[in-house]
Amino acid sequence: MFRFLGRLAVNHAGWICGAWVGVAIALTLIAPSWRAKAQDDDVRFLPADTPSVRAYALLEQAFPQDVCASRAMFVVERPGSPFSTEDLATVDKLTDSILQLKRDEPALQITGVAGRKDPLIGQRLISSDGHAALIQVSLATPYLANQTRVTVDRCEETLRAELGQSGLSLYVTGPAGVGRDLVKAGTESLDQTTIATVILVIVVLLAVYRAPLLALIPLITIGISAWVALQLLALATLIPGVRLVNISQVFAIVILFGAGTDYCLFLIARYREELERGKDNAQSVRRSVAAVGEALAASAGTVICGLAMMGFAEFAKIRSAGPVIALALAVGLVASLTLTPALLHVFGATAFWPGRVAVRVRGEKLRPTFWSKVARIVVRHPGPVWCGTFACLLPLAAIGLWVKPAFSPVGDLRPGAGSVIGLEVIKKRFSAGETGPVTVLLASPESWESTDGRAKIKRLTAALARIDNVSEVRSLSQPLGKPGGILSMFGKMDPARAHYLSTLKEGTHKYVTRVDVVLKSDPFKLESLASLDTIRHLMDEMLPENSQVRAELHGVTANTKDMAEVIDRDRTKVNLLVLAGVFLILLALVRQGWLAAYLLATVLFSYYATLGATALFAAAWTGQQFGSIEWRVPFFLFTILVAVGEDYNILMVTRAVQERKKHGAIKGIRRGIAKTGGTITACGVIMAGTFATLMLAGLGTLVQVGFALALGVLLDTMLIRPLLVPAFLLMVWRDEEPPRSADVALKIREAA
Repeated sequence: MFRFLGRLAVNHAGWICGAWVGVAIALTLIAPSWRAKAQDDDVRFLPADTPSVRAYALLEQAFPQDVCASRAMFVVERPGSPFSTEDLATVDKLTDSILQLKRDEPALQITGVAGRKDPLIGQRLISSDGHAALIQVSLATPYLANQTRVTVDRCEETLRAELGQSGLSLYVTGPAGVGRDLVKAGTESLDQTTIATVILVIVVLLAVYRAPLLALIPLITIGISAWVALQLLALATLIPGVRLVNISQVFAIVILFGAGTDYCLFLIARYREELERGKDNAQSVRRSVAAVGEALAASAGTVICGLAMMGFAEFAKIRSAGPVIALALAVGLVASLTLTPALLHVFGATAFWPGRVAVRVRGEKLRPTFWSKVARIVVRHPGPVWCGTFACLLPLAAIGLWVKPAFSPVGDLRPGAGSVIGLEVIKKRFSAGETGPVTVLLASPESWESTDGRAKIKRLTAALARIDNVSEVRSLSQPLGKPGGILSMFGKMDPARAHYLSTLKEGTHKYVTRVDVVLKSDPFKLESLASLDTIRHLMDEMLPENSQVRAELHGVTANTKDMAEVIDRDRTKVNLLVLAGVFLILLALVRQGWLAAYLLATVLFSYYATLGATALFAAAWTGQQFGSIEWRVPFFLFTILVAVGEDYNILMVTRAVQERKKHGAIKGIRRGIAKTGGTITACGVIMAGTFATLMLAGLGTLVQVGFALALGVLLDTMLIRPLLVPAFLLMVWRDEEPPRSADVALKIREAA
């Protein structure tokens, strides 16, 4: 197959180049906009049978007027003194402005507005010291939806225009405020990362080749393939069930630029070797594609396989992201095996201008380079080299084994983000849980207005109020959050009754009531997740299965908890599938089970060492709790690093196996390290550099992922591939001379 691709590139170079340009233009004309189709919402990607999703469906049926997928909190504060009468009037005007916005612009999907005059919770929206007031805006869109960003921006614009020169401070926070800042930071991160990645690749290619035309070949290949891949992905959204995630575009571009450049570099390095052996341009192109095509396909195959395994995840955000990135990389591989050799044939040896390719004498000894010196040390002292490398990484790997994922989106933002500052103001003036209460929905076949129903609500409310982290509980028995509320509970027009009671049109459990639990802690914090578990246990104890009462928990804390549980299951499943898939590819390539298992073990060791180093980095640089890192870091790090790290092992080992057939084990490994060292190092530096551009992003997750992937690639490039792998092979393989028949066959093939 790869011999065919080499001949195709030589015989039809012009057609291949024209075909790629034509495909890029055609896809641009017919593909929809990526940003118009992309989604970035965690809640909508949860499985339909997830408890919080069931709770949302029940809330939508029972209290459609209060359906709230997310909530924005606008904090109005006068820091120096309590509110004056004029300030309170201004706060009321701000509330009226949002209500007017709700009526005038239904596309904003504002479902509810609560201010200080709200009959149920109004008095809770003024701080006890009189310095701040909250305006609570409920939205039908989840906190990470693009529409949420538009709505929050529009509300903030309206309120700031109303405030004018009043001297009052305005902050935007709550789940919707946090989501707005995350979506905005993600968009900025994409633009910054793309620009930084392109600049880095250009600089590194010019530094490696010192030949403008030769640096242009990978740039053309990667640029066209990246554009084709992104347009293909946008076009795929027309297929029902296919979704795009904004963050996938960041990873697709970074991985495609990094891996695509690697493939081009390796092909060009082999092309140069063939020219140095005296082959003409056409022969050099054909032989280089035939020689490295299998290694490049296996190398890309490990990454594509690893990413594709994410398609088996339950969490649709992961299930969508993995195959999307894998498809982009597959396009890059095809381009590197067709467009790159076609361009090499078109430019020929002039691509190395202003330098030139000197023909070398066959059998010439290895030139004294840094990697030839490293190879000499490894073959002389394999045992000490292996032990020393292992000992250096072992402490970091031990830390990596104890790292646990965190799920707080607030930790993804910089401390100076508007929603983070607003949350601190709420913590200072109010209860932090006010931004996202836990709503307990209770569905029963019997009316909650009965004597027994009222007694159950009262007992449940009192039990919930006794939980340590609960600030207050609001229910039909205490609508204002305190026992003995002044509102009549069962008046015909009583707002408490409308808010806390509902009757469904269908179903056996048609009578529904709600209980709102306000926590003392931030809804996304670990304390809130622990309190949610306590609430669930309490529901199980007070409402056993034979009670015929169905209980569901709704809110951002419940969504976060469910997401953590789903992702934990997905991580175990996907990791096992990735390991199995990569192992089978290695086994097919090296055809030795023990060698495939060892190569896999080395990148696993590198993964845990990288995870440990990332935990130290997150604690020192971002101030995150030691041993806790954002959940996307271990998930994407495992899938990408195991696959990408195996690339360099494959490229080095396949060359070492080829050289072993000619020169024996010791000389073969030494030549394998020396011949591939410079190219793989350049590949690793480019890959690490492209990953490091993620650290320029405004999202904490991308900063941590960028650090982890860059460090992991460097560890694989500088320690695993040149030291840990060949040192072990030297301790296992015997130094043997190639059989005489093999020499004869080899000479016949070279002569042909």
